[in-house]
Amino acid sequence: MINRATYQAAQIVAPTIETHFAEHLAEASAKGELDLAPQPPARVIEAILDAAFWSSLRKEEGHSPKISIAFLPPEQATKSLLFKQNLPLNPNVLTKLAPGVERGGIHIGVWHDGYDLHVWGTTLNIPNYCFVVDVSEPGLLVIKHRRIYGFGKYTNVAVLKGDQIKIVEDKSAISADCPSMLLSLLDLTAHSYWNDSANILIQLAVSMRAHGRGGAVLVVPDGTKDWEQSVIHPISYA
Repeated sequence: MINRATYQAAQIVAPTIETHFAEHLAEASAKGELDLAPQPPARVIEAILDAAFWSSLRKEEGHSPKISIAFLPPEQATKSLLFKQNLPLNPNVLTKLAPGVERGGIHIGVWHDGYDLHVWGTTLNIPNYCFVVDVSEPGLLVIKHRRIYGFGKYTNVAVLKGDQIKIVEDKSAISADCPSMLLSLLDLTAHSYWNDSANILIQLAVSMRAHGRGGAVLVVPDGTKDWEQSVIHPISYA
């Protein structure tokens, strides 16, 4: 039996997240999309957020956990590693697993047996619209889903920082004055937008951040070289 969360923010946000995934999965199914993840119920969302939050406040080998948790059955995962025995979903188990799953792209797989949630192993690949919770620092949870199209793999749905809840409003892109940069960041664009200038800037920013060494993008006007007068030459590392 899934117990109620003691992390209050999880209780508050779970119904909203359930509705978000239900709507997106129903829309994708109606369009004939394949390889769709299971719908996460509010009680499951609440329990996963609760375990993730309390584990984020612990330390293992002197380090805070940095983990990604995905809700899916093992048979729907590919490139997976199955544990010999299922482990209970709780903060202690997540904290102990953290040092071995901190590399990018590794998800802790969570499913249920009809009554309780358990950790069945790890996976590199997950289905479309799969419910994912990222723990990146103590008290900070990012709820996201595996996207079907667009640049990058995931779309952020909500951010929980302690008792603060921030929902990413996907309807904001419907507004006529919504900047193209925001459309790209929210992954709410069609195929035709993938190669537009805004998405290219997003791709550059993501690549630079992943490199971890800093950097700058210089945007200059077309058809003139007057901007070169504002740059000190020679340009190192250019």
